[in-house]
Amino acid sequence: MLYLIVLGFYVAFVIWASLRSLKEAESMSDFTTGGHRMGLLLGIGTTTATWVSVASVMGVPGYLYSNGVSAIIGWVAGWFLATSLIPLVAYKIRRPETPARTFPEYIHLRFEPFRKVSHLRTIVGAIMFIGYFLFVHLQVVGFGIVFSTITGIDYKYAIFAFLIFLLFTSIGGFWSVAATDALNTTLIVIGVILGGGAVLAATGGWGNIVDSISVTTSPTNIGGSEIPEGSMISPVGTFGLGALFAIFMSNAIGSIVSPHWVTRMLAPKNIKVAILQIMGSVFVLTAIFVPLIIMGLGAKTLIPSLPAGQSTDYIIPVIIQEYTPPLVGALTLVALCAAAVSSANSMLLHCATSVYYDVYLNIFPNKKINEKKFNMNLRIGMFAIAVIAVISAITPPWFLAMGFTYVYGGFGAVFFAVVILGLYWKRMNRAGAYVSMLVGLFTYIIAQVSNATNPFLIALVASLAGVLAVVFFTKKPPVEAYEPYFKADISPSTKQTIINIQKNEKDEKVIRDETEKVKKDA
Repeated sequence: MLYLIVLGFYVAFVIWASLRSLKEAESMSDFTTGGHRMGLLLGIGTTTATWVSVASVMGVPGYLYSNGVSAIIGWVAGWFLATSLIPLVAYKIRRPETPARTFPEYIHLRFEPFRKVSHLRTIVGAIMFIGYFLFVHLQVVGFGIVFSTITGIDYKYAIFAFLIFLLFTSIGGFWSVAATDALNTTLIVIGVILGGGAVLAATGGWGNIVDSISVTTSPTNIGGSEIPEGSMISPVGTFGLGALFAIFMSNAIGSIVSPHWVTRMLAPKNIKVAILQIMGSVFVLTAIFVPLIIMGLGAKTLIPSLPAGQSTDYIIPVIIQEYTPPLVGALTLVALCAAAVSSANSMLLHCATSVYYDVYLNIFPNKKINEKKFNMNLRIGMFAIAVIAVISAITPPWFLAMGFTYVYGGFGAVFFAVVILGLYWKRMNRAGAYVSMLVGLFTYIIAQVSNATNPFLIALVASLAGVLAVVFFTKKPPVEAYEPYFKADISPSTKQTIINIQKNEKDEKVIRDETEKVKKDA
């Protein structure tokens, strides 16, 4: 009953915050990036909540339970390295006075600024839709596991409760997502700290955990093969050095250029806030991941093996129910729900926006749609995608954390050159963007199908080689393509190019006034 009471308070706040955020989503920019006016504290909250998904709070502890400390290197270290490098992207992507509103729109502005219909933008939007649909699917699975644990409802029915959260957190667009994320971050921090403390007390302390996992040979599931003694404490575990390095690289480099992180850096009100929100989130993430590590490794001490056929993604809900006081357990399990909601609503927004704004409206640029209709159509699209994602999650997939690694690896292989080289190398042009993305995508798929040791690294090298092979033998990009990312004051032609792509009449009037002023001064 206590679990349901705490969950009820959480649901009530989500509904209240979402309805209140409706008035904040008046324009297209408000709905997609919060009008580029997000402050520091809200930025830290939404950045942290987006980072902490079910892959973090359930998938990684699951791998810690089955493979030991090697999971810290593959996932936790990889994600923290990515977080420390994201300011390099934030500094450049937020530099323009009129930033892009979506990641594909950045691609359009940077590489095909004079094309009314950008095929490159369409390709990016389609790739994003596939990747983020999988992300939402995994969040639904994680939520279903936790919600089933709290309520006792069968998993196949529990996942449909997720639609309630997705409906309300998406109706207000970015501001609705950010508002609920702030609460979600608070809940996650409190929940995992209390949960980690309870597990630490139940095991008798960190020393007992280390002593236990150092000698254990208990299989992950009852009836399974015993694990090698000492593998739980080994830096490479049962992965092997090559496989672990591949996981680390996918999570670290792939995360830096993932579209949802690039888009998150477009929301702050200026460059300073963009960089500080990432730096601030590192401290909050540390407070989250330390207890998660304790829970994942401590679970192996408390429950040496799971029932046959049960995924390790269930280990945290099981540990919380059996070894924490009721109130602590309730707060921790609701925190796990919050982790799923906080990532799903953000990625659902990217999923729907990429299909509607960056693919459909890009292919049909002459469609006359006002901002009210745009926001309404986007809401309908988000809910339709959410329904499909929930139905697809009836049969749970592989490990949650590994699913994220595959997508991050794919994003890194496809988008590394267009983000990093596009922001820091003026010579990076349209031909280089096409080659880098297509070569990276197909090489990554082929390497994965061929069971290569490090598909991401192979694809990244092939992508960069493709860039160097074409960039110097094709035309330089026009100044309008790169000027906003390298100069504080841009030319009137560049300003007009941005207006033509974003179709923002309000901004167009501002630019006209500025142009007239320049002419008078001259």
